[in-house]
This record gives sequence, C-alpha cells and structure tokens, in this order.
Amino acid sequence: MENKNRALVIGITGGIGSGKTSVAKIIAEMGYKVLIADDQAKKIMSENEAVKAKIIDTFGNETYLSDGSLNRTFLAGLVFGDDPEKKSNLDKLNKIVHPAVIDDMIEMVEKYENEGEKIIFKESALIYEAGLADGFDYIISVYADEENCIKRVADRNGSSSDEVKKRMESQLSPQFKRDHADFVIDNNGNPEDLKNSTQLIVSIVSAMPPRDLTKENDN
Repeated sequence: MENKNRALVIGITGGIGSGKTSVAKIIAEMGYKVLIADDQAKKIMSENEAVKAKIIDTFGNETYLSDGSLNRTFLAGLVFGDDPEKKSNLDKLNKIVHPAVIDDMIEMVEKYENEGEKIIFKESALIYEAGLADGFDYIISVYADEENCIKRVADRNGSSSDEVKKRMESQLSPQFKRDHADFVIDNNGNPEDLKNSTQLIVSIVSAMPPRDLTKENDN
C-alpha cells in the first residue's frame, strides 16, 4: 500500500539552455532540498572507482587526466553529436553512470525524508531519456524557444550554435518534454518572470497528494 505520508519527489527537466538549473536554484532558495543530476554524475565519475574503471575500459585511458580527474573535453567529443557512433557512445556512457546516479538519488531522498522533508526536487535533463519518469510524483518541464536556449548556452560557456545543436540532438525534443510533463514553466521572459512562475508552480505542486508509484510502475 502506498505510504501517503512519504515525501513528494518532484522531477525538474528540460532541454539544454532551457533554464532548468535556474529553476532548481530558485527552488533551493525557497528552502527546498534539490538534487542536481549533473553534480551527482560528475562526483560519481570522479570518485566512484567502479564507474571510473568501466569508463576507462569502454572509452580508453584518455578519458581521465594524469591527476585522475575526468577529461571532459575528450569525453564530450566522443558522445555528443548526431552520428550513430557518438549516439552509441552516449548510450554506453549513460548505462555506466545512470545506475550509480539513481542509487545515489534514492539514498539522498531517503536521507532527506528521514530528516523530515515533505517535498524533494530532482533536476535532470534526462528523466525521460533514462526511463525515470515513473519514479516521480510529478514532473516540471522548463521550456524555452530554441534560439533562446542556444544564446544562453553560448553566453554561458562560449559554445558555437552548431555545438549547442549537437547537444540538443542527443536529447529528446523540448516539445516532447513539455507535452509529457505535469507542469510547464515557460522561460522565454526575464529572470523575474521565471522566479514568479517557479514560485507559483511550487505552491501548486507542494499541495498535491503523492501518487501511488508502486501501482504505476507495475503497469
């Protein structure tokens, strides 16, 4: 039987440059616990020896620098792009890293729940790609027009439009994520608009009842 007193677990997703990280920061500033998938993945790829060994075995010694840190530039060149080989490499990398990220997420949710948290957020670009949607009570999708997404990423790290588009092509379309989410935050406006929209959605989500995830996962 579903535990009606358990914490709500809310997913935050969206395409690259959509502003999902900004939404996660706003929610964290509101006092909620927010898990960031990229931070978890980076930590795991840097510190989890079993994962590191699998990455080296799959992609070669160049995936790690001489000081033991992940060679992100080299690895990105192997996995981001629209050709079949890079898509295959990304799938291989995800199959190595995702199980460890999921295990870490479960541990952190249990920890926060035991500490009395009533709602926990998890930010991840790949909730749908990784088949994790059924593990959340509700999912919030952050959406922005492609030109805005490209500009944000380019301004943030100097990537070219082509580089950003290659990253986009490695994920499901923003339209898919918007259509399949329970709530959508439009991020085509200014930061104040985003803050107001986020606060409104959080106020609604926090009042929602938990879903019977065990029943849904059996279907």
